[in-house]
Amino acid sequence: MTGRFEPWNGRGPLGRALLRAASGLYGLGWRLNQALAPRRPTQAGLPVVSVGNLSVGGTGKSLVVRLVAGRARELGLEPAVLLRGYKAVRGPRPLNAADPAAQAGLDEAGDEALEHVAEGIRQVWVDPERRRSAAAARLAGAACLILDDGFQRRRHLARDLEVLLADFGQLALGEHLLPAGPWREPWSQAALAGAVLVGGAPSGLEGAALEAVLPPAWRGKPTFRLDRVPVSLRSWGDSAEIPLVDLKGRRVLALSGLGSPEGFEASLAGLGAEVLPWRFADHHRYRLDELKKIPGTADFVVTTAKDAVRLPQGFQPGMPVRVLRVRAEVRPLAPFIALVDAALRRPAAGREP
Repeated sequence: MTGRFEPWNGRGPLGRALLRAASGLYGLGWRLNQALAPRRPTQAGLPVVSVGNLSVGGTGKSLVVRLVAGRARELGLEPAVLLRGYKAVRGPRPLNAADPAAQAGLDEAGDEALEHVAEGIRQVWVDPERRRSAAAARLAGAACLILDDGFQRRRHLARDLEVLLADFGQLALGEHLLPAGPWREPWSQAALAGAVLVGGAPSGLEGAALEAVLPPAWRGKPTFRLDRVPVSLRSWGDSAEIPLVDLKGRRVLALSGLGSPEGFEASLAGLGAEVLPWRFADHHRYRLDELKKIPGTADFVVTTAKDAVRLPQGFQPGMPVRVLRVRAEVRPLAPFIALVDAALRRPAAGREP
């Protein structure tokens, strides 16, 4: 985390005081929302795994969602991913990678949903009301449900495993609710998780050693290290696979509209590229006119899978455009998979239809 949310980052005493006051009001609103939430969550009639954050993002949850979905398929279960959809037309909106008639555009579905489809998730549902999309997914033949960014609204839809992600750097900044910090909920809510995955931790720090250096509110749960591991480059336009070694010694434009682009850029640098950042706001909808303003010379453009679905048709920067493909690596893996398997295999007996 670069300091985007620190209350003490160059704002002065008055700015810090105003942000802290705003955080207090946010906290009151959060407590009111919790008081009004349903007392008993709806049962989906299917196994449910939730992957989410206490913070506003930048933790790698989409990668973990696809890791869990891949494990479900290995067990012979057809997963459906349910998400609210960033600035998407409200649903339920189905996306099905195997059915062109069930496709939706960026404005209808949001970038994260389209990224899941592009990465091979066959059934994706976009709807702010997950009880509704859960019922629709079940009717469509899903055998299990994965909630993308599902930690909030916990009392709306029951889940069998709550996977909570956090960024090591964000934790180091302390517990400051929005807008003075990145946290959507108090750290006390971490006690409701079934597993904690921490990204961005120092090299070699994992398991009990990682848990020991976390703030006390985050301890006491199965704790795992999360790393984002580059897999390959994909040519934008024809989807040709290109080996990562092609980055070595190359000057690249790192095009991104992310909440925390530093990790993406560091990955490229770690693969031997000379990186020229080309940054936009998180979830930015790219336009052809702004992409014509190339900030420097390079051998090619590299972007993320999340950004690739937001690139406009006709984008031709005069150099190749490549998408960095990344997977989630969880360590230690075996006990994490055991938790996921136990949730996915949990019988549906006694669940409401």
